[in-house]
Amino acid sequence: MPTAAARATLCTALLAIPLLALAQSAILPQQRDAAGNVMEPLGQVLIASETGPSGLYDCTRDSNWCVRVQPVAEEGDRPTLLEVLEKGPGQGKPHTYHVSIDVPRESELSLWPWIVRLAPGMGSDETVTDQQQRTRQNVLVGGIVTFSTMYSGGGADASTLQLARVRHLQDDIQVDDDVLTVPWLGNAMIRACFSEQDSKQRAGACHDEYSFSAKLALDPAGQGMPVLRYQTVATRFPAGVSRFEDSLAKGPLKKKDLRTEQDPACTYTRLFHFREGMFHPDQALPDCAGYTEP
Repeated sequence: MPTAAARATLCTALLAIPLLALAQSAILPQQRDAAGNVMEPLGQVLIASETGPSGLYDCTRDSNWCVRVQPVAEEGDRPTLLEVLEKGPGQGKPHTYHVSIDVPRESELSLWPWIVRLAPGMGSDETVTDQQQRTRQNVLVGGIVTFSTMYSGGGADASTLQLARVRHLQDDIQVDDDVLTVPWLGNAMIRACFSEQDSKQRAGACHDEYSFSAKLALDPAGQGMPVLRYQTVATRFPAGVSRFEDSLAKGPLKKKDLRTEQDPACTYTRLFHFREGMFHPDQALPDCAGYTEP
């Protein structure tokens, strides 16, 4: 049986090694475009170090990039920063960068569990001749800001995704905090019955329900900076309801109305192209505030 000293030495050694908390087989596959940009899912890693950053991070498979919501210094403070770690070849202590996320009061910040690793030489937006800086990778990381509200007999929540770019310049690093902000998730349940007569008119469906979800992917044919494919789905129940109309002012619901239907106006696809330091959609986004605002 190992001695106490041996067990202590073993524990110290184990804590010095990042532990992959998610099974590799459970990690989603990478996406890659024609330019060589890669969108990679992040997996949770426990980093324990006496000389550098420590804690639970979400990291790339090769552990060269790790990201987390930076813990607040004092209880009651609101997290507003992402902490990004970059580990270069043969480098012991990683470089640390910070991304500022716009987090309004009463909102919460969480991590977008993906990273976009830009193709070699891509994303600096200027000529970089320093060989070491040229070989370092530029990336996109993101934070999700969620806000919610309660109603009498219901409630709603919504979130936005904010992407940031970390890029290596000739002799420095630059963090562009906001290169893309889009609606991400939304859910609402609104009370629709206030009397027995209302319940009868509504055929027993006494809540209106709204749902919105989005996903982001690389356009496989993208050249140069990534072309981001943004796809959304919006649904509502009962069919035909709107948060901007009084559902009781309509006629009685029929059996055919008691179904969840997709709203075509807010179910759409856009391609975001990078220019002038930001990602821009190929068409304007529709007004879907009924789904994307609490």
